[in-house]
Amino acid sequence: MNRLFSSLSVCLVACLPWTGSLLVDLSPAMASDAYIKTDNNETGQGVLRQRGEECLVIAPLHVVDNALQIDLTLADKRRYPAEMIESFPGDLSVLRITTADPIPCKSGAYYANIPLAPLLEAEKSGELRIMLADGSIRIVPVNIVGYDQFRAILIVPQDASTPLAKGESGSPLYIAGQFAGMLLSVSNNIGNVVRSDALAQTVALFFEDKARRTTTAVAPKKSALPMAEKILLKEMAGKEREFSGIIAKSAAVEHTIKLEGNSPVRLSFIPTGDAEQFNLEILDSARRIVYQNKNRPLSGTDAARIPFTPPRSDVYSVFIIGAKGEGKYAFTVTPITTNAQLRGQANALHLGGGAVQGLIAQGAVAEYSVTLEENSPVRLVLPASEDHLRYSLDLVDAAGRSAYRDAAWVHSAGDPVTVAFTPPKTGRYTIRIKGVEGEGAYGLQLLPIASNAQLRGKANVLAIGEVLAEGVIAQGAVAEYRLQLEALQPVRFYFSGAGDSGKFTVDIVDSAGGPVYLNPSKQYDGTESFAIPFAAPKTDIYTLRLTGTDGECRYTIDVRQGARQD
Repeated sequence: MNRLFSSLSVCLVACLPWTGSLLVDLSPAMASDAYIKTDNNETGQGVLRQRGEECLVIAPLHVVDNALQIDLTLADKRRYPAEMIESFPGDLSVLRITTADPIPCKSGAYYANIPLAPLLEAEKSGELRIMLADGSIRIVPVNIVGYDQFRAILIVPQDASTPLAKGESGSPLYIAGQFAGMLLSVSNNIGNVVRSDALAQTVALFFEDKARRTTTAVAPKKSALPMAEKILLKEMAGKEREFSGIIAKSAAVEHTIKLEGNSPVRLSFIPTGDAEQFNLEILDSARRIVYQNKNRPLSGTDAARIPFTPPRSDVYSVFIIGAKGEGKYAFTVTPITTNAQLRGQANALHLGGGAVQGLIAQGAVAEYSVTLEENSPVRLVLPASEDHLRYSLDLVDAAGRSAYRDAAWVHSAGDPVTVAFTPPKTGRYTIRIKGVEGEGAYGLQLLPIASNAQLRGKANVLAIGEVLAEGVIAQGAVAEYRLQLEALQPVRFYFSGAGDSGKFTVDIVDSAGGPVYLNPSKQYDGTESFAIPFAAPKTDIYTLRLTGTDGECRYTIDVRQGARQD
């Protein structure tokens, strides 16, 4: 009966003639599984998929890649925070729902092996099924205006007066009741949908890896490469290799090379004098695209350097695809650095020690471990260089949870970077530097700002009219000072600016921890001097608390009796 009702519901929605959009209440399998909203006002959609014992969310990368905070609303209207744990070429990412309670996950409705070719040949229309912020569903009937056999389906709304809107990226496309793909982008009201088979291939290894760890090991498939080529690949692994050939428009030439995961290499194209143009694609052994040149075609008349980081150890196919004319091409593949250098066990930082240095490239990740103390802020220092490199920073705790993600997100090697970080608890942390664009050298040093004993120690006692208290506060840190006050006797806390740009808030609590002065919306800048008047409601020992909200700054505190003193 339930199956019959479900089929009838699909027909009632999909079979009726309709040229607009429709708001309905459908089962979760009929639409996206999650509505996504980030702290920088990006919105989108996501679909659930099981990995081992946890339920993860697949979503467009551009919706979440700059977010510090990600919130999900599921079909049952429950809301959860989430964090991005993996990204893929082609604007795809995977999110983890950060909750202690298990989330129910559907059993592969989006990942069934549906033959799309006959479906696309037979059907010229479909529908997007979009979850709204309140958990309701919006259906947008669309026409299919183009597709290719590998990755993309192009769609337009049947009703031109209701264009595809912001927040619909990630919505599933259904054709004849079958999941056919996920909307990724819109240009001139034409939606670009990644085919369901291409989506499944892109994320397959990520989900299969977890499955392999929780099931009996399966013998690896034998390589289809001839023995002579396998021997050559083994000999040339980690060394510079040269490739050349002739390419013509619409032709494709394939070269194979064995590469190690997270070990970036440089493809250097050498001018041959010929004026042909060509594109570059790199595929893994499962024929998934892991790199495409997107900016402009390469040419036989120009030199070009392209960094590439293999996502895993594999035999890769480098495709040269003719775009215009005919001529010779030549390029070398040169190692930049290795995974052992980027993420080796020797990659440890020492607080206050010397700087570590290394090389990194687009797509590579360097990791350094360090033991830090709770509420003891530190300063990450990365000096500037002249290299063409852009990178991001992330810190994770021992459980793999993100403890800090820089709000600027992407840094340029041409600018020095200083980041203040306060560990939320004592333990081991991993600092990650991820190459976003180009390649180059980096340096990293970790310096102490203050210790928990300095910020909250027993010696932190204020006395009216006595010596100033001095210290340094940083983002996420808390400094506390105790003070004996008499009931209803006014005092003023004077803060002197030190010229630093960090920010902090101020509050006061009594001996039982109850707030007696609270102004969380007011952030004080380290460049300003100010005074806070206060009259204690009762005779007690009070605690003046400073909480760092941005950067780091020095401060001085002076407590005086009575009203304002000019």
